[in-house]
Amino acid sequence: MPAARDRSPSRLLSMIERAAPALYAVSALVVVLGAVAGFGGLNTVEERPVARATSGQVVAGKQLDVTIEDAFLADGFDPYLEPDEGNRFLAVRALVTNVSDTPMDKVKDNVLVDGVAGSAGTAQADEVIRLGESSSNPMLQPGVAQEIVLLWQIPSTEKKAGSEITVHVLDKTLRKGFLFDDSWDDPVVTADVSLVVGDRGLDFAQDDAT
Repeated sequence: MPAARDRSPSRLLSMIERAAPALYAVSALVVVLGAVAGFGGLNTVEERPVARATSGQVVAGKQLDVTIEDAFLADGFDPYLEPDEGNRFLAVRALVTNVSDTPMDKVKDNVLVDGVAGSAGTAQADEVIRLGESSSNPMLQPGVAQEIVLLWQIPSTEKKAGSEITVHVLDKTLRKGFLFDDSWDDPVVTADVSLVVGDRGLDFAQDDAT
């Protein structure tokens, strides 16, 4: 005669306690899968495509409106800026309007060139100048359109006239400060602009500065 099973409360409680971790894990997995399904399933979420813009087209942003004008190689911006020996400047000229309500002087990460790093090894430009001025990082006043040139020092053999580059235009988000001042942060690419690189030697800066 088979032995009677132990169905006492203590026996049942012990079985439930042993099964609890597995039940919790299954429940957690169900919750996670449900959340993933709500966002489009287990497939990789596709990034929103970046808009394409052309030279002369305004790319509107929350911080700056940016119009990329052209790109060219230069041997210097006399009498103040010269690249290191063996280098040239890759220059991107842009018309920018500060659409915020406060002045700003940091725009090096609002315009980048795909695959190009400056002399410091970062993607940001080495210098940002206003044509005809020697000061770097010109102050951009609210509501005023200003023509600036972003300069990257690159080896003289890296780019040639006629080569094509892609310029990334980025926008930022205003972070309200609590203990510190408000700041523009989290740059995100909003448009790409394809340009054919020209070559202006030393003439360009000299002509426009006069």
